[in-house]
Amino acid sequence: MKRLLQLLALCAPLLPTAAAAQATHLSDIIDARMRHGWQTESGTHMTALHLRLSGDWMTYWRHPGESGIAPRLDWSGSRNLADARIHWPEPKLHIKSGFASIGYGGEVVLPIELIPQEPGLPMHLDATLSVGVCDDICIPVDLPLQLAVNDTGMMDGLIATALTRNPRKARSAGLRDVSCTVAPVKRGVKLSAHMTLPAQGAQEFALVEMYGSNIRTRALPSERNGDTLIGHVLMRPEQGEAIDRSSVRISVISENGVVKHQGCSFPE
Repeated sequence: MKRLLQLLALCAPLLPTAAAAQATHLSDIIDARMRHGWQTESGTHMTALHLRLSGDWMTYWRHPGESGIAPRLDWSGSRNLADARIHWPEPKLHIKSGFASIGYGGEVVLPIELIPQEPGLPMHLDATLSVGVCDDICIPVDLPLQLAVNDTGMMDGLIATALTRNPRKARSAGLRDVSCTVAPVKRGVKLSAHMTLPAQGAQEFALVEMYGSNIRTRALPSERNGDTLIGHVLMRPEQGEAIDRSSVRISVISENGVVKHQGCSFPE
């Protein structure tokens, strides 16, 4: 019951009390600036959101982990923009109130690739990135992203570096075997991914996702027994909807970064 109450408190987008709001201004927690970037060889434009978080405050990766606020990008107010894609750098594991949260602290550059509707014409990014920033409380924040793209721009070293910070394949981290089990549970179906993998850090979390699938999922706590790490996900497939084990993506996140594996078999 205690863990359920903690989970409900952490998942809700909690606002600070009036006294806390007066004592702590948002500008004291997070600083957000756009970096202009450059035109890629394919005709897209690579820009970035540069975040600086103070103290122990953190914000979330594309998946928040056991609990938290998943980021959401709304670029519908932009002009000549067909799509805006965030290239998420490798995150780290943060333990908040006993729960595994995945994200970033300190300083992070989030590359955003802009794809024009009409190549060769100017683009204007007018978007909002909704994120959660968390310490002892979680605050939902809407970050305005505005940028006029009228030229090719110059290569930005910070953006280029962020684009190289990708998860490693679990095989390079010592993965020796993978298997998955599926079992019906009260609220759906639980898929468990068993990995023979050395510990990746003092604390770690195995995130199991259904890549490219529309099946509703919820991350569950993972567990380790010696060299075996088991990640769990609760799925709620529609009636007759099949579970494709090749779409299972396993990310093992620790304070040292991320290793990943695709599918329920080994080798990848």
